[in-house]
Amino acid sequence: MIVFKLADLLDQRQMTMYQLSKKTGIRPNTLSQWVNNDKLREEDKHVKAISVEVLNLICQVLDCTPGDLLEYTPDDHNTKSP
Repeated sequence: MIVFKLADLLDQRQMTMYQLSKKTGIRPNTLSQWVNNDKLREEDKHVKAISVEVLNLICQVLDCTPGDLLEYTPDDHNTKSP
């Protein structure tokens, strides 16, 4: 499964989701999904697709790479498959 590390990066950069939204033009709801993806997964409302454009904008503003934002961990067998 893909783990989003956006919340950690925002903390490191001392930036809020609102500030990131203003700088990138990305809807706050989209950013909130990235930050809260683990909780949303339990309700099957997790992020199902990632726009390359959104990923690029976040990387530009936070001066990071996609690897700083995303991490792959093997799926737990107790989770639902897509």
